[in-house]
Amino acid sequence: MGLPILWLAAAAFTAGPGGGLAASMLPIALRDTGALMACVGLLAGVIGLVAAWLVTHHDFPGRAWFEWLLMLPLAIPTYLAAYCFTELLDFTGPAQTLLRTITGAATAKDYWFPQIRSFPGAVLVFSLVLYPYAYAACRAFFLMQSGTAHAAARTLGAGGWRTFLAITLPVSRPALVVGATLAMMEVVNDLGAVQYFGINSLTAIIYSTWINRSNFGGAAQLAVTIVLVIAVLILAERAARRAEARTGARESRGAARVGLTGGHAILATAACSGLLLVAFGLPIGQLLYLASRQLTVASISMTTGPLLTTLGLALAGAIVTVTGGLFAAHRGRSRSVAARGAIRIATLGYAIPGTVLALGLLQPLGIADRWINGVTRWAFDWTPGLVLSGSVAALLYVYAIRFLAVSHSTLHEAMDRRGPSMLDAGRVLGSRGLDLFVRVDLPTLAPALAAAATLVFVEIIKELPATLLLRPLGVETLATLVYAKANTALFAEAALPALAIVLAGIVPVILATQLGARRKV
Repeated sequence: MGLPILWLAAAAFTAGPGGGLAASMLPIALRDTGALMACVGLLAGVIGLVAAWLVTHHDFPGRAWFEWLLMLPLAIPTYLAAYCFTELLDFTGPAQTLLRTITGAATAKDYWFPQIRSFPGAVLVFSLVLYPYAYAACRAFFLMQSGTAHAAARTLGAGGWRTFLAITLPVSRPALVVGATLAMMEVVNDLGAVQYFGINSLTAIIYSTWINRSNFGGAAQLAVTIVLVIAVLILAERAARRAEARTGARESRGAARVGLTGGHAILATAACSGLLLVAFGLPIGQLLYLASRQLTVASISMTTGPLLTTLGLALAGAIVTVTGGLFAAHRGRSRSVAARGAIRIATLGYAIPGTVLALGLLQPLGIADRWINGVTRWAFDWTPGLVLSGSVAALLYVYAIRFLAVSHSTLHEAMDRRGPSMLDAGRVLGSRGLDLFVRVDLPTLAPALAAAATLVFVEIIKELPATLLLRPLGVETLATLVYAKANTALFAEAALPALAIVLAGIVPVILATQLGARRKV
């Protein structure tokens, strides 16, 4: 699992100062990436915090529905959100067309409208899609955090907003940091949206340096930089989680919800409805509108091939990744400190951008292909060609690295809930080794295995950067098809596959909501 990072580190150090990390590239990439991360982390954190505060501390019409509906924007990949909002708000989109109809304007010079394909537009789109990270972290914190301080503040005459500013905001900082950090990791991982908005992020410049300039050394140096940025974010997120656990462990009973009436209730419902409409309703509505207009035999035929390819890759990737996750979950429970540490490192791939992982796998897989061809030529006078680097094997490998943490965490938690008693009972009854694994271990983990496979399956359907860079020639997935059409200003033709990606993305949101509800019960 560590091969791509180790290979990139070696390539970065051996490339030397002339390896492509020009003085004009890294400062620009760090500036744009840092600014985008900071703005998205702040805005997504504020949106998520306020939304979580509303649904956990207040009662108003629709609150029970909004509690899980507000997670739905997470089902929309960032690159799809960028394409949808651009189609909606660009000069030829319905928003500006309606504005010109109302005002009688003929050209863009006749009126002012904010430019969506800009840095502020990118911040807004990223924040609307990624705020559920902060919402989920803050909501979980509020549900387990003691309500004593809030009750005391109310007794002393503090109103809702004063209690929020004086009590809720300070104590929720660890959860807010967790959510904002996760959102910032997604910003660093993104490729399609930043390219579409014209932002020189680290990921976009790595892609350009490697693909357009064929400069592997320079791309490796930039990739090592992005890994260091991710490492800092991981340390911050873990420190915040420890602080969150300490703060929230005092009392499991959360603050009592305050019933809102009249204008306050209407305002709370309108705020949640508006957020859901803008962050989820508008992109979905745009996709449904475009898909209905482009629903022809040709569009269905264009979608069928990539859909079948995507489903096949997702199924194979889920099997490989869940198998690795099951092994990692078992080994992670070992008493060996080295084994637990190795598993912990192996599951860090989820935080590493797919572009970086693909870059780190290209050369070692190519070297392995040359070695395989040398052996087969010597032994059988036959050269199979690109066995690893030019085949589906490379994609399955990068999927396993990227999503091992998803399957591992799901199965590890299931093993904790199950406990050792069932396995001990099987051993007492004479079952050992493979027999114990097949007859006791697998059946008791079946729901967790299905959940882990579903989550990985959907993540692979949505995944773009690694698939774009490592796919074999002629292989097209739903994500790469949408990316290709959007970059040639033909996103409307790819609305149907884009809608399929979003519908698939809703599955883990609903699954996570159901699992959370079961835990509460």
